Amino acid sequence: MKVTLAPTKRIFSGIQPTGEPHLGNYIGAIRRWVDLQHDYESFFCLVDLHAMTLPWDPTELRTDTLNTGAMLVACGIDLDRSVLFRQSQVGQHAELAWILNCVARMGELRRMVQFKEKSRGETESVGVGLFTYPVLQAADVLLYQAHGVPVGEDQRQHIELMRDLGTRFNKSFGRAFVVPEPLISSDGARIMALDDPSQKMSKSAKRPNSSISLADPPETIAKKIRSAVTDSGREVTAGVDKPALSNLLTIFSAVEGIPVEELEATYREGGYATFKKALANAVVEHLGPIKKRYEDLIGDPAEFERLLDAGARRAYEVAERTMVDVRVRVGLGHRP
Repeated sequence: MKVTLAPTKRIFSGIQPTGEPHLGNYIGAIRRWVDLQHDYESFFCLVDLHAMTLPWDPTELRTDTLNTGAMLVACGIDLDRSVLFRQSQVGQHAELAWILNCVARMGELRRMVQFKEKSRGETESVGVGLFTYPVLQAADVLLYQAHGVPVGEDQRQHIELMRDLGTRFNKSFGRAFVVPEPLISSDGARIMALDDPSQKMSKSAKRPNSSISLADPPETIAKKIRSAVTDSGREVTAGVDKPALSNLLTIFSAVEGIPVEELEATYREGGYATFKKALANAVVEHLGPIKKRYEDLIGDPAEFERLLDAGARRAYEVAERTMVDVRVRVGLGHRP
């Protein structure tokens, strides 16, 4: 489903600051955020509270949060147009999550596919935060009265829960929330792992050659692409019987803006080595300016911290307006 919003509407999306953002994040999400910010009032959140739903290292969490924020700006998030901030700096996220936890039902949370996948059947030993993750996610969006949420298809179930919780609250206590729509692009590319095209490219994968970090140096990018798995035969073509080549062609098309069909016509008979070399050059050239901007930003961490603090203050103002209303409606506060 593709949803088009009026330009005056607001969007919200978040990214977990775990590990380094990779090419799949960039093609599938970040680049789309950069485009959307020109048309909509945009809130982009570094969801560090979500990063605590699985075992975490405090030092790494602080560093990864700063680095992820810097990478978003390097990719084109404009801090004059968009609000970029750390989730943990706006306490209303946790406050609203608790209230929505009291509105949510155990049964609907048990049905969440991502919980089943991440808990890997060990439902009695994982942290409660992993179970209630979708409720915090709902709070993140409802807090800002967002009309749309740009997400991948894998998040559709979470957005439906978010809509259910917002609707349930509005019916029980009076209308406090905009019920958001999922903004799932009909032409969004889904980038798969370089070493296993049956799996999505992921920051959580422990295989170093499975993904390309946006901060990787050129020689590392070239090496990873050279070692990427391919399909049988020699023709460079896409198709259901060629998942590895289809993935590489999708990446090439995304960074160069050239349709897959044209790339097939150019490289079909040249062999995999020639194709991979051209792909590596294209990716390196595309990511070069992003990497340079990123290095400039993290070279002055105090200044970037200041920018995130400014974003948190802007987010706080919007979040608190929502919570003043919510507190009154649930019996926890009064109108100022």
